[in-house]
Amino acid sequence: MSDFVWEKSLNADGRQAGRLHLGRVLTVVEAAALRETLMQALESCADLVLDGADVGDVDVAGLQALCAAHRAAVVKGCALRMTGLDAGPWPEVLRLSGLSRHEACPMSNDRKYCLWL
Repeated sequence: MSDFVWEKSLNADGRQAGRLHLGRVLTVVEAAALRETLMQALESCADLVLDGADVGDVDVAGLQALCAAHRAAVVKGCALRMTGLDAGPWPEVLRLSGLSRHEACPMSNDRKYCLWL
């Protein structure tokens, strides 16, 4: 069962903003629910922060869902950022997957919109 918590607000310029707490598990078991939740959040938010601080388990399916959300955000022109990547499984998972980056990926072209920076 997914435990994503989604908070909506307005940012300083009046645009819809949101914060999605990703819960504890981002594995193949939760991948479909994660992708659906991310796409719904992107449909209603111009600025979205993904909070991964409580994540304790993540696999390639979870990473794929996050990368798909990033691609959708770039196409839509949304700002998508991720926090909480400095603890838990993130440093090792990002290192092993090759997603630990020092510069933005080709999808971003701008550091502030790269999910992993």
